[in-house]
Amino acid sequence: MSDRSFFSELRERKVVQAAAIYVAVAWGVTEIVVTIVEQLFLPQWVSTLAVIGFVVGFPVAMFLSWTFDITADGIHRTEVSSRRGKASIAFSMLLLIAGTAGLFFLIKPALDGRAPPELVVTVSPNSIAVLPFDYAGPNPDDGYLGPGLSDELRDQLGRVAGIQIAARTSSIAAVQESTDAKIMALNLGVSHLLEGNMRRQGSLLRVSVRLIDGSSGLAVWNKTFDRGRAELLNVQQDIALAVASTLLPDATPEISAPITEVATAHEKMLAARFYEQEVRGRETVDPEELQRAIQLYREAIELDPYSALAHSRLAAALIYYGDIDAAEAPAYRALELDPKLAEAQNTWGKYLFVRGRPNMGEPLRRAVELNPNLPEALADYAWYLWVNVGPEGVTELFERALELDPLNVARYGALGVFLALEDEPDKARDVIEQIELMFDSAESYRAIANIYDLVGDVDHAIAWTIKARNAQPDNPGHVEKLAEYFVDIGDFETAEELWPDIGVGLLFKMRRYDEMIEQAEDLIFDFPEDIRLRIYLAAAYTRTGAPEQAISLISNSGMLDSIANGWRGSEELDAFYTLIDAAYAAGRVEEARDLVTGHLNSHYIGQSTGWWVSVNAACMSAIIGDDVDVYMRFQRTLGNNQLPWDWSLKDSSCWERFRLDPAYLALIEHFDGRRKLLRERLPATLADYGVTL
Repeated sequence: MSDRSFFSELRERKVVQAAAIYVAVAWGVTEIVVTIVEQLFLPQWVSTLAVIGFVVGFPVAMFLSWTFDITADGIHRTEVSSRRGKASIAFSMLLLIAGTAGLFFLIKPALDGRAPPELVVTVSPNSIAVLPFDYAGPNPDDGYLGPGLSDELRDQLGRVAGIQIAARTSSIAAVQESTDAKIMALNLGVSHLLEGNMRRQGSLLRVSVRLIDGSSGLAVWNKTFDRGRAELLNVQQDIALAVASTLLPDATPEISAPITEVATAHEKMLAARFYEQEVRGRETVDPEELQRAIQLYREAIELDPYSALAHSRLAAALIYYGDIDAAEAPAYRALELDPKLAEAQNTWGKYLFVRGRPNMGEPLRRAVELNPNLPEALADYAWYLWVNVGPEGVTELFERALELDPLNVARYGALGVFLALEDEPDKARDVIEQIELMFDSAESYRAIANIYDLVGDVDHAIAWTIKARNAQPDNPGHVEKLAEYFVDIGDFETAEELWPDIGVGLLFKMRRYDEMIEQAEDLIFDFPEDIRLRIYLAAAYTRTGAPEQAISLISNSGMLDSIANGWRGSEELDAFYTLIDAAYAAGRVEEARDLVTGHLNSHYIGQSTGWWVSVNAACMSAIIGDDVDVYMRFQRTLGNNQLPWDWSLKDSSCWERFRLDPAYLALIEHFDGRRKLLRERLPATLADYGVTL
């Protein structure tokens, strides 16, 4: 008999047929196992074990198929039909083992695709993780029902004394990663029922709820509610009471009132909250979607004018939108209706904060005290403390806000920015890794880029911003940001190619002051409230020999009055430093020194090595003659890779007597060299990311 090929041997021995049958059976059984695990909330390792078992069993099945034949007379060892077949037995087994190993390593990332260790939080007893609720109905416009109800239950349970809200996760498996056996997970699904007299309206909803023991994955309480849409409010209350009673069996938990007592207002609030959270969860704001949320809040208030939460959320959305004047009335009304509502206190604190009013930190602190499970309150109080008191305790507040709201990319961005600016670049890069694991969107790319920029890796920031531009080619904001990054590394030509219509901010960074003044003077009449525009124009006046005009522009802005009540952010600080620089350049030396001394005596000055703190603090020390601090700040700044704005380091009047100082020149040389290095390594960085400009 002539030798036949190896593949002929496979067909003869029916190995190919056996492999196809094995794969089909393995696939079907695995799907069944996964479905059972999900529906019965069994531990995730059950489905993982099933997959590994089928992978390991594959070479065994193929060996048996090669070696034995199943006939009418029973099972017999297969005769080798060719000399080549004999020689290929060992080779074939090696192929099977290698193929199985390859299959295992192919699926290994999926088997390992659980929450990374750094995202798993050990929580206290009586803790509950409220999973994102699913909506399985036919109407996409009702998609807010599941997530909206989820958010409301999280907030309502968070106000129950004795209950701790654990990190929001996306699966039971993530909950089971917790080391605390007493954590519970609340899982819910919303779908439509089109039955009986309700078929025409399609308004009957089925709400299925399970409370799951995080240690075993087994349901300890479950219930199904078939209700009309108008009864969702009662369903929410029933769920909250049942969960609280299960977690606190020896107590009589007090369930706070829902967001409204009016059913129609309740549904509008669910929708408004959903759309607002969608906007807040992104790095860039969608004004149309935010306006949609604002309108729904207003409609809810018309239906229930006594809902403190509706007024509070309307005010918070208006503040986020930038309509501060319109936010005052609902913010005050919410506090008037329920001063013990954490959200009302937090919104009032935010309003005072953006207005620069006295005692703005007190309601922010009170909000955290009233509800330590409210992510927005934690993040807002963290920001207030950071800019007014110092960094102590701020990390914990940002981390807790992230732990409670880990599906919100902005929470990661806030923590990463804080760590980058507080001399924790390695921890900031850890946050970048978490964002990469959790998200894949243009918003997450921009958040990553921002953190990379603040740790000094602007080439990586450019690469991620290109990824954002490629993901959203219709969003011009990505291209404008790219242009800014190229200005930062000194590549003005590429910046202008990307964004030919160079605006005030980029002209100022490029130190093209005369052109910038021409643009800014036209814009200031149309946008007199634009603080950043005033700062740029005032600083440009100082650098072109007109410091008195700069002093007038800043003094008439009203910022000096609000600064006395506390700092609100970088814009106010920049305005204050610009005023000091202008006074010093105008020859008002004593006035400038008095401003510096008052600032140093009444406000927190950080010790960060980042340029924004170090360079500005060194400038103030130079004005009051504290050269020891100036040189100390110079030396500390050399250890940081953040790129300073050239106009601040090279053109401020406080550096006049340091122009030939070796320490000052070393600082200039360091950052000029850093820019050159970033320009040189940028092509390789882009190639590593697989992106092109």
